Amino acid sequence: MPKATRAPSILISPPPQLSAAEKARRLKDRQLWLKDVDLLQAFNELFEYMPEYRVFLKRRPGEIMFLSRAMLRTLHVEDEANLIGLTDHELTPGPLADLYQSRDEMVLRTGKPLVGVLEVWFTPEGLPEWFTCYKLPLRNRDGQTVGIIGFLKEYDHPMDLPFHEPLKTLVDYIKENLGRPITVKELAERAYLSTRQVQRLFRQEMGLNPKSFITKMRVHRAVHLLISTDLPLSEIALQVGFCDQSALTYYFRRELGLTPRRFRRAARDWKESNNCRSTL
Repeated sequence: MPKATRAPSILISPPPQLSAAEKARRLKDRQLWLKDVDLLQAFNELFEYMPEYRVFLKRRPGEIMFLSRAMLRTLHVEDEANLIGLTDHELTPGPLADLYQSRDEMVLRTGKPLVGVLEVWFTPEGLPEWFTCYKLPLRNRDGQTVGIIGFLKEYDHPMDLPFHEPLKTLVDYIKENLGRPITVKELAERAYLSTRQVQRLFRQEMGLNPKSFITKMRVHRAVHLLISTDLPLSEIALQVGFCDQSALTYYFRRELGLTPRRFRRAARDWKESNNCRSTL
């Protein structure tokens, strides 16, 4: 007969249940301890080891109370006290600040977090880039919403990831042919797969269907053309594979929250103000 197996021992046992009075005592003890803890300084120290995150606290829509050091470096500001109480409109070009503030207002109005939306922020060199944004309501001890806590995370765009075959072949093919229409059937023939297999492959690996992935790649390339060239919007639309300027504007606004024209103007305004700050 096979030997009976012993039940695994529990390495971590749950703590004993506390009385209501003991819970209240412990919570009060923690609150007293936290009064002497500099949490903002702790944030700064912690997120220095996580440079891909940009952390912020706001009191009202757009009104800054704290920016992590990574954001200060982007703004070329050494003393965070210079930023306390300023608004997004005083730091970033108008169209982008409008977007940031409207999303702040949504979080404060609904009390619900805004999770994983794309926003444009900047590198320390002043170049616009995509970031994934998370905003949550910040509440006081009485449960009242008194502000916003959030962070930006560098957006790992799928086009830059090391794909395995056959996805690598398909992504490379898309990148090389963005300037013309690309169909799922065409991709399937390229990889010797069925269209259903191609759909499944993209969803499993990237959480997107092929059409959505191609659109994001086109918008991503349009971003770089807008900031690195003076090409008219109609020409950029054709170069990245949209049928006309209206299509570029529609998908660009859907992905990033503002039009290509406003984005280009905002990026230029930012670069000029960034250069000014660098010379101070």
